[in-house]
Amino acid sequence: MLQKKQVIGLVGAAIVFAAGTQAAKAVTTLENLIGAGPVYSNGLIYSDFTNGGSLPASDVFVNFTSEGLEFTANWNTLESGHNLSVISYTVTVDPHTGLDLIGSGLFFAGHVIIENAAASVGETLTDLSTGKSYSMQVFYDGRGGLVDNLRDEVFFDNYVTSLRIVKSIDVQAAAGSFAALNFVDNTFIPIPEPMSLALLPLALVGLGLRKKLAR
Repeated sequence: MLQKKQVIGLVGAAIVFAAGTQAAKAVTTLENLIGAGPVYSNGLIYSDFTNGGSLPASDVFVNFTSEGLEFTANWNTLESGHNLSVISYTVTVDPHTGLDLIGSGLFFAGHVIIENAAASVGETLTDLSTGKSYSMQVFYDGRGGLVDNLRDEVFFDNYVTSLRIVKSIDVQAAAGSFAALNFVDNTFIPIPEPMSLALLPLALVGLGLRKKLAR
């Protein structure tokens, strides 16, 4: 039979809390983000965080990375109330950047699956300007069973400036089995707005003329 201390020691992640301002902090708890103001990070604005499921928001850490967000926690099937999170938030492109979003990625790591167990993350992304929804799914149950897939991505039908994201992080295990998961990453793929792309040739011509006149 699995020993709780042995398994928790095997999968426990070292989580560092980095203090700072709302705009600059890299890592904070989901609890601190719920009901707080927007967070600005690398040209994106994150807001309206919520948390559901069994794992408290105080046990989920959020890292604002150069490409998106990383959620870190000890989702596991040994500790009561640690097996499920339903997290939602809104991501909006900072209008000053001149960028749009064309896609998103989902990835998880730090998973341990023993015997008849599984870890999964499902996600729905809704374009707030059109109402169009997209979905991603990652899953791991070891050998056999469903096809394991740790990474998924989706490309949008049009340029997107604001998304509402709802993700369900879940670990399940039958008696005598164990499942755990530590890291779930969201990435976003930006691209210059169509108008910016259209003006790029003109900007290059202007730069060439300026250099020529300066000779």
